[in-house]
Amino acid sequence: MEEASFKCERCGAPLEISPETIVAVCPYCGFPNHISGNLKTENIYIVPSLDKNAIAGAFWKRVERDFDLKRIKDEIDIVGIEGHYAPYWSGTVHVYGTVRYMKREEECHTDSKGNTHCHTVERHYTERVDENMRLLGSARRQVKSFGVDDIITHFSKTWPKGKRLLGLGEDEWGRIKLEILNTEMDERHARLIMREDSIDIVRNRFLAKSDRIERFDIHAEEPQDVRLLLLPMWTVYYRYGNSIFQAVFAGWDGKDVAATEPMNVFRQAEYLTGSGAGILIASFGAAAFGASPVFAVIALVGGAALSWFAGSKVLEGQRVERERKGILG
Repeated sequence: MEEASFKCERCGAPLEISPETIVAVCPYCGFPNHISGNLKTENIYIVPSLDKNAIAGAFWKRVERDFDLKRIKDEIDIVGIEGHYAPYWSGTVHVYGTVRYMKREEECHTDSKGNTHCHTVERHYTERVDENMRLLGSARRQVKSFGVDDIITHFSKTWPKGKRLLGLGEDEWGRIKLEILNTEMDERHARLIMREDSIDIVRNRFLAKSDRIERFDIHAEEPQDVRLLLLPMWTVYYRYGNSIFQAVFAGWDGKDVAATEPMNVFRQAEYLTGSGAGILIASFGAAAFGASPVFAVIALVGGAALSWFAGSKVLEGQRVERERKGILG
């Protein structure tokens, strides 16, 4: 069918759709129109967004908080602010079962002379898993853009309350409307992914704390309270010098979750110092090769890695900051 043949069920406005469209939200009245796939429009919720002015204010507050950015505030210009709602599937999955794993641990004892002796032993554990997991994942198949994972992380910390999209009036929609990205996974596919993800989460948890998983018998029940969430995400593009940088904000509370930032001369000096130190370490390792080959190899590899990392940061000319890590990358 041609795009013109699709009209909003509520207001009759024309809808723009593609062959992958599952639900089309009317840009005029906000009504969700079911086009294809397995999806119930009554289970679509939207987390209302702040407006563009509020996001601009959040950006300048971020500049004031950041030591490096505050020093160059007068040289920063906003060149664009873009906002949209991205679709995510959420639900709760009950996982249960048992996991048997082995962990190598150090065991020490003191002999009659007061000397301590240690050796490594293999200990085997069996743990029962019985929990409900609240999951959130993108409803799009496309490559994720910068900040998407950070939005999910921030959402899992705040869990803002959404509103049923069908319950919004045209006036309220007019106050919070933004472009809505296309939903590319229906509910049936989302349920399957949730069950797989919940089992993977448990497996990765035990992989992280064990040396070997010996028996993994974990099951995931059918997801409950499954709903499609429309989350607002804003990106502020700003210019400093001849380069463009970006900062990503969660639209519901204006929290900055990820950003690229210019690297000032002080940070460049730090990385240059690190690069020089790496070269020195590698040179020292090469000189010591005859006396201690093992130490020399470690020094060579470690020094080269440090030099490469620090040098690449200087060439990037920017740093990346993320809320979830709390450190600069």
